[in-house]
Amino acid sequence: MKNHTYILSGLGADERVFSRINFPENHTHLGWIANTANESLTSYAARMTEKINHPNPILVGLSFGGIVAQEIAAILPVKELILISTIKSKNEKPWYFEYAARFNLIGLMPAFLLAKPTVFVRYAFSLNTKEDETVLKSCFGTATPRHIKWAMTQIANCKGVKTQTSTYHIHSQEDRIFTKSRSQADAFIQGGHFAVYTHAEELNDVLHKKFTEL
Repeated sequence: MKNHTYILSGLGADERVFSRINFPENHTHLGWIANTANESLTSYAARMTEKINHPNPILVGLSFGGIVAQEIAAILPVKELILISTIKSKNEKPWYFEYAARFNLIGLMPAFLLAKPTVFVRYAFSLNTKEDETVLKSCFGTATPRHIKWAMTQIANCKGVKTQTSTYHIHSQEDRIFTKSRSQADAFIQGGHFAVYTHAEELNDVLHKKFTEL
């Protein structure tokens, strides 16, 4: 596999969320950039493409990173989209996101509350140990409440984007954020929304097989 791989983390997280994942040597983590006021997801993705310096890359996107990766693939040629714990269309989006979008619930919440590791966050990410909680908290250490609020709004309003790029979707069985019941993934692994860390060994097996095919 000669194509360069670019990796996008989940909402507000950095590359530490992938600390247990084995990627090809020729890879780059695409760090998040600050969003502008009222910026559209398409505009944000277009600015993210400025950090891509290799032709026809492979994009790996986790959660919100998967949504952005799809937007990027609609802008420039991409060899393969590998999506983890995310959604591809509004049909895969749970009802509570639609509810949040309809009534602007995210917009009404104080931004600082969205960045706190609450009981809800522990439940949503299926965090079962103090280590899991500590790692997740560290991954979000550089995220600003403003960016998290903006990204959550984009997820709530996400309708999906059409792209001709070959796509491989991996999802976790017990995901409480993007539920399995609505997912049309190609492969399922154990764990919840934080399976990228808690069930990394199983995810590595699936990724290794996929990268070998490319």
